Amino acid sequence: MHAADEGKERYDFLDWLRVIAIFVLFFFHTGMIFVGWGWHIVNSQTIPSLQWPMDIAHRLRMPLLFVIAGAGMWFALQRRSTGLFLKERTIKLLLPFLAGMFLIVPPQIYYERLLRGQWSGGYLEFYATRVLQFIPYPTGNFSWHHLWFILYLYVYVLLLLPLMLWWRRAKPNLTPGVWLCLLGIPLGINEALLKPLFPESHNLVSDWYIFNHYLLLTAYGYLMASTPGVWRWLSDVRRWSLIAGSMSFVLLILLFNAGVIQHDSVADGVGANIFTWLWMMVFLGYGYRYLSFANPLLLWARDASYPIYILHQTVIVVIGYYVIQSAWTPWVKYFVVLILSMSACFVLYEVCVRRFALLRLLFGMKAQPASPRLFSAMSRRAVREDIQ
Repeated sequence: MHAADEGKERYDFLDWLRVIAIFVLFFFHTGMIFVGWGWHIVNSQTIPSLQWPMDIAHRLRMPLLFVIAGAGMWFALQRRSTGLFLKERTIKLLLPFLAGMFLIVPPQIYYERLLRGQWSGGYLEFYATRVLQFIPYPTGNFSWHHLWFILYLYVYVLLLLPLMLWWRRAKPNLTPGVWLCLLGIPLGINEALLKPLFPESHNLVSDWYIFNHYLLLTAYGYLMASTPGVWRWLSDVRRWSLIAGSMSFVLLILLFNAGVIQHDSVADGVGANIFTWLWMMVFLGYGYRYLSFANPLLLWARDASYPIYILHQTVIVVIGYYVIQSAWTPWVKYFVVLILSMSACFVLYEVCVRRFALLRLLFGMKAQPASPRLFSAMSRRAVREDIQ
């Protein structure tokens, strides 16, 4: 594909991958109730067989979202002024983040305190007397919880903007190649050096391992989107990427089981991030090959995915609080929470969020949905503008 054509194409496969990654979050955060990793609410009985899939998903789900977000910054800056880009990102990221801290996250903390016997009153009393003290969680009851993703992404916009503008002006003549496979190495070095000193916390101020990790992935997304022919190249080598990614997984498992590599060691950090990056290449390559199309489901999910992301963890916590108190087996509880939380989020989005202008604004959506005719034209060929 010619570079000029690439600049005009709407990369629907990136939208599909973003939607799929957010869909997977329902499975992951529901699983957090049952793996014994000390989440906001936990079931008394765990499901040990969930731990390996959860560990793998943890290495893949958020990295993919940040890579896609970085690519979206490149596409957005191709047709927006710097001022308009900052304004749109502030409205789309910072406003939903602040609204979510006051409206979406507090119920999670409330039900966590109920479950742990740290509160026994009603929600409104809890909100007025605990949340509005603005004492940071976990000592206090004011937090951004899962909305850390939105905050970090907004900070990355501010930090990377000068570099992104310079890169856009410089127009370096990059061509895709084997060098892309090496981008996992800086991720591994970052984890090996910083994770022992700054464990994952999502608190922004002392979270340097995670902060740098996702900063690099966001920059990688921008870099790849700016490289002509990169998506086609990733598609062409997708089978090799799949083989390499699978081999890295098998090798790591064998070395863990043999005691050669210990969890949280330097070798673990480097190897796990090479695994992560190879699978980013797999997802992007296969996504470009098989998901480069739009249909009514994508048009709906493209708008719905961001509000559903904002809602999903709170809904899971609230529903999970009541379900784990039943006498059902852990697997039954898991699927009940999963199905009910998905259904509740879809209903909340359809009945409330998308139908009211104020809620659309607070959930990072455009003021009004596009017309079906416009959607049809966009699905065929339009400028990439909504990837986050």
